Amino acid sequence: MARPLSEEKRQALLASAAELVAMLGTGASTAKIAQAANVAEGTLFTYFATKDDLLNQLFVEIETDLAEVMTAPYPDEGGPRQRIQDIWNRLIDWGLANPIWRKAMRQLKVSDRISIESQRRCEAMFRDAREMVDRYLSGHIDPERASFYIETVLFGLADIAIEAIEASPANHKHFSEAGFDLFWKGIAA
Repeated sequence: MARPLSEEKRQALLASAAELVAMLGTGASTAKIAQAANVAEGTLFTYFATKDDLLNQLFVEIETDLAEVMTAPYPDEGGPRQRIQDIWNRLIDWGLANPIWRKAMRQLKVSDRISIESQRRCEAMFRDAREMVDRYLSGHIDPERASFYIETVLFGLADIAIEAIEASPANHKHFSEAGFDLFWKGIAA
């Protein structure tokens, strides 16, 4: 009879994969990932059929965590600028709290190893949040450029702000506000 899979080992493999993908990209070997998780390479394939399966599960896990943070209830007060800034603040806080996942996600998002199915699954998790952002930005943003501004510019500027904050934590508030101001003024229709 086969031994039941250990959630602890599965999580160790995902954590090791995140760390190595963050440092080395998706070319990180399964041998290194297994070694970092203190398991045999064959054990990795007991939990994940292929390296692509591992990378896709890691991608979905990271995106799920971010989606939970981004879709949690928001305060009802404030105009569009304040509401978008609330979203920005959550994005910054998540990135600072999860530096390895943030860097791994950056690698995974541009990898051809992430399946269309995984991408669609993650997009669906953010659908409500995206509709909320579209609603708040209505009238402030060129609708034809909304996807680019939200999916590329917002996340790109947040990444820059997070790196600046990591380099100089004493300037956290200043860098966060400066990054948001740049986003808000830059998307004005």
